[in-house]
Amino acid sequence: MRASTGVRADLTEFLAEPLGPATVARSLMDLPGEGGPMWAAYANTHRFDIPGLDAGDDRSADLVVWGKALDCLAHRYVRMVSSWSDAPHRLYVLTRQRLALYTRADPSGFLARAARVRDGLRDGIVQLGKDLAEKVADRRKLWGGDTYAGNYEGEPITPPTMEPLAEIRRAQIAGFEVAERTTAPVLRLRLVDGSGLDFLVGMTDRDECEYALGLTNGAPPLRPGARGDWVATLARQALEQAAALLPGEEIMVAGTTNAGYVGAQLGRELRVPHTPLGRMPALTLPPARWPLPAATSQGPDGWLDDPTIAYWAQADRADRDAVALADLLAHTAGAARLVLTRERLALIVTTASLAAPPDPAAAVTSLRDVPRARVRGVTAELAGRSLPPKPWLRVDFTDGSTLRLRDPVAARHAAVLST
Repeated sequence: MRASTGVRADLTEFLAEPLGPATVARSLMDLPGEGGPMWAAYANTHRFDIPGLDAGDDRSADLVVWGKALDCLAHRYVRMVSSWSDAPHRLYVLTRQRLALYTRADPSGFLARAARVRDGLRDGIVQLGKDLAEKVADRRKLWGGDTYAGNYEGEPITPPTMEPLAEIRRAQIAGFEVAERTTAPVLRLRLVDGSGLDFLVGMTDRDECEYALGLTNGAPPLRPGARGDWVATLARQALEQAAALLPGEEIMVAGTTNAGYVGAQLGRELRVPHTPLGRMPALTLPPARWPLPAATSQGPDGWLDDPTIAYWAQADRADRDAVALADLLAHTAGAARLVLTRERLALIVTTASLAAPPDPAAAVTSLRDVPRARVRGVTAELAGRSLPPKPWLRVDFTDGSTLRLRDPVAARHAAVLST
C-alpha cells in the first residue's frame, strides 16, 4: 500500500506537496520541436540491480537501475547522482526527444541557509541569526516544512528553479512496458544495450502504471478506471462512517472532507479560486489558512498539478448543479463532504458548523441535495501528466455540468461501482 499522509478515511489534504512535476517540467522544455512533457515524476531515491553494486531495497526506492554489468547505459545515466536526496529535488521528464533529469539549482529556505554557514564565517552566522529571528516572528502557517514543498499560507505555490543533470536520447531507448518487481508494478524503460530503469515513483497499482504507459505512447491525459487499491481499507472505513452519519440510507460513494480551493470553468470564464455566486448559509467555521493557487493554474489544465485545488467544476452557466455544489464547497472551505446514496447526492457538514443549528439536531446537515435522477454518472478518473497520478472522482450531471473531486477514497468507491 502506498504511504500517504495526505489521505485518510475522513480527510484528503495535499497542501504540503510541491507543484506537480509535469507543470514544473513545462518551463524546462527548450529543444526545438520538443513540445511539452509526455510525463514527469519526482524520484529522489534509486537503487541498483546490477552485479557488483549495492542493491538496497525496492520498497524505499523511487527508481531501480538495472543491467547485466557495470558501465551499462542505465548505470552511466545515474552514476554521478547520489542514490538518496532528502527532498523532492530531482525531476525526470520524458519528451518525444529524450528522458531528461533535472535537479534543483538553488535550494532555498532556512535549513539550506544554515548549511551555507558551515565555513564558520562571522557574517554568515550573523545572517543566520537574523533569518532565525524572522522565522520565529513569522506567524504564517507553513505546509510541508522548510523544504522543496514549503508552502506558506497566503502565498501562491511557486515552481523551483531547476538545472539539467543528465539525459538519455530517444535513439538509446528501446521501448517502454509495464513490468512487475517483487514489491510493485513498475513502468519499465528498456535501453538498447539491454539495461534499463524501472520507475516506481509512488505507483503501487497496475492501472497507474498502465496509465503512465499510455502517456508514453501519446494517449490523452484523462482516463477512467482507477482502481485505487492502495486506499481500499480507507475506502471501507469511509463508507462505514457515512453510514453512521446517515442511518437508513444505502451509501454508494462517501467523499472525504477536502482541504483545498474550488476552481471552475464557467463558460469562457476561468475562476481560480472560485468564490460563491449565490447566497450562502451562515457558518461558524474558522478561516482557511492555506497557500494560494499557483499562477500556472490560470492556464489550460494547470489545476491538475496544483496541490491547493481540491475541486474543479465545469459548466456553461451559473445555474447548473455542479456550480451550485462548487459554491457551497468554496464557502465551507474544506469542512463539507459529498455522499452519494441510492436516492440523492448530498453535500453534508456537521450541524455544529451552522450559525443557527436546529434543535433538536442530527450530527450532520445536508446543505444541498441533488436527486439521483439528475446525476448522470460517477467515475474514477486518472488525470494529468504527473506521476504518480492522483485519482479524481468525476460527477456528471444531466444538465451537462461536471464536478471533479481530488479524492482517492471516493474515487475508489466509484471504481468498485463500475466493476
